[in-house]
Amino acid sequence: MLRAAITNGTYKVGDLLPTEQELCALHDISRHTARDALRLLSEAGLVTRKRRAGTIVTAPAEPAVFVQPLGGFQDLLQYARDAQLKIMTYGPAPEDGLAQAMGLDTAGWWELRGQRGTGPKAVGVTRVLIRADCVPERAEIQAHPTIADAIEARFGIVATRIDQQITAMVLDAPLAQLLGTEPGAAALRTRRLYHDEQNNLFLASETAHPADRFVYSQSFTRERGD
Repeated sequence: MLRAAITNGTYKVGDLLPTEQELCALHDISRHTARDALRLLSEAGLVTRKRRAGTIVTAPAEPAVFVQPLGGFQDLLQYARDAQLKIMTYGPAPEDGLAQAMGLDTAGWWELRGQRGTGPKAVGVTRVLIRADCVPERAEIQAHPTIADAIEARFGIVATRIDQQITAMVLDAPLAQLLGTEPGAAALRTRRLYHDEQNNLFLASETAHPADRFVYSQSFTRERGD
């Protein structure tokens, strides 16, 4: 969210970002999460952290790169919330779509296809499956931060477990054209499976990200014995 705010000019070069304490209060996050977010911005060369002065924006963000921290449940949802979704098609799942690739009965699903991005270039092309008994209206999807949020708001179905798989891939010609890059370029494929309280799959997504536009970031703290 901070990177997007720097990209769109909400925070300009020379501006101070909120303090760690302010970020915790604004977003209901832990001090560790706030500190890690500011660290990632600093490592990307977007801000400088000065003692007693605070965190100062020093460079505009590169809009074509999305950094996804890997930590807890909420971190996993960051991409869906921060990378704007542009819907291209939305309707009953086609025979050659994601449902077929996952071995699911296409009659029981709807499929959305779209682009994700934080600036003029798309950082990913996505396909999303939604179980037919909990399909939100297109306008509801656009009005909520994530498709999961739209489903929860209308149907009361909550994601209690998300399984994620990350694999390498090569972009074919249609995907490369949508992403404005060359066929054969390296990319990451992320597939996420959303399960409800009864452990039933109700939402799935698969997104292709060109290698130069998406970064997964995770930090570890060494655990010491007593």
